[in-house]
Amino acid sequence: MPTLNLQNITIKELTDRNSNTYYLIINNDNQDEAYFCFKGTTDEESWQKLENNYESIKEVEIEYLEKEQNGQVYRKVINLQIKEQSELF
Repeated sequence: MPTLNLQNITIKELTDRNSNTYYLIINNDNQDEAYFCFKGTTDEESWQKLENNYESIKEVEIEYLEKEQNGQVYRKVINLQIKEQSELF
């Protein structure tokens, strides 16, 4: 499975039709690259950090699955490591 270190991201909090929260991680260096992150696909600690601080997170390392459907590429995060601000300095 592919792994990426994304350093210029925007994270959006969204809700599916069942009112479940999920996050869309957008690579600002390539707006065509976005990664869906759902509860249960990452470890609990990373999910909590995402829930509490998604607006301030600027760097992540992700492992993801990629699937093409109806001409669209979907990328689902299966492992997420959030880089803390203190780790960046």
